[in-house]
Amino acid sequence: MSLLLKAKRGGAIPSAIFFTIFFTLLSIVGSAYLSIGVGNPVNKVIDGLLSSTSFKEGAGDYFVSKTLETAKGDERKLLIEKAPQISAAVTVILSNSDFKKEIESISDIAYNYYINGAKERQSIDVKPILQLALPIFESVDPQFSKLSKELNKIKPIKLKPRTTGPDVAQIKSYFTLGFWLLLNLSLVSLFLYLLFAHSFRSAFRVPGIIVVSVGVFLVIINSVATVTIKSQADSVTEALAREAIPIAAHALISPLMTTGLAELFLGLALIVLSFLKRSPDPVVKS
Repeated sequence: MSLLLKAKRGGAIPSAIFFTIFFTLLSIVGSAYLSIGVGNPVNKVIDGLLSSTSFKEGAGDYFVSKTLETAKGDERKLLIEKAPQISAAVTVILSNSDFKKEIESISDIAYNYYINGAKERQSIDVKPILQLALPIFESVDPQFSKLSKELNKIKPIKLKPRTTGPDVAQIKSYFTLGFWLLLNLSLVSLFLYLLFAHSFRSAFRVPGIIVVSVGVFLVIINSVATVTIKSQADSVTEALAREAIPIAAHALISPLMTTGLAELFLGLALIVLSFLKRSPDPVVKS
C-alpha cells in the first residue's frame, strides 16, 4: 500500500475523470462485444425466437396464410380445410429440439465461413430440416407424402465469398480490439486514481459511485431501446414481424441490462466497503 493513497488532488481528479470516460465506453463496447463478439449472434436470436410459444404459433398461422396466397386447386383446398392442423404442425416442428439443432448447425457453418474464415465446409444442406418436417406434415394429411420426391432434387447451397457490403469479420475484429484497448485504459486510469487517492475510503467510494452511475446508464439505455424497438415493431403490418422483432432485439441488447445490473451490484459493494471502519495499523514498539 506504500505506493498508493498519495493524497494528491491534482492527480486524483484527472485520473477519476479518465476512468469515468474509459469505463463508460468499455461498458457500452463490452456489452456489444458480448452480443456479437462472443458466440454466434444468429443462434442467440434463433434461441430467443424458438423459445417463444407465441412466435411459434404465429409462425404456423403465417405459413398457412402465405402459402394460400399462391396455392391453387387441390393444394389450396387442402390448406383451407386443414389450416388449423397445418398451423399446429408448423408449431410442433419449430418446437422440435432436433429442428433447432439443425438450424443452429446451418447458422454455425455460415458464421464460421463468413466471420471466422473457416473454409472446411463450403456448403449448407437444408435437406435434414425438410426430412424432419415432412413426417409431421404427413401426419396431418397423407397428401404431403408427395413432397418426398422433391427432397431428392434439393442440392446443398454453396457458400460464396462476399464481394459487396461491409466486411463483418473486420467489424468484429475492431470490436475485439476496442474492447481490450478500453479495458486496459480503464485499469490504468483506475490504478492512477488509487495512486493519488486521498484516503482508503475515497479509493473505494469514488470508483464505486462511477461504476454505479455507469450501471444505471446502461439499464436506462436498455430500457429506452426496448421501448423504442417495441414501438417500431407495433407499426409493422405483418403480425409475425411484430412478434419477432422485439424477441430478436432482446437477444442482442440484453447484455446491456446484464452488464448494467452487474455494475450496479459491484458499485454498491464498493460504496458499502468505503463506509466500513478500517482497523488501525498495529503500533510497533521499539
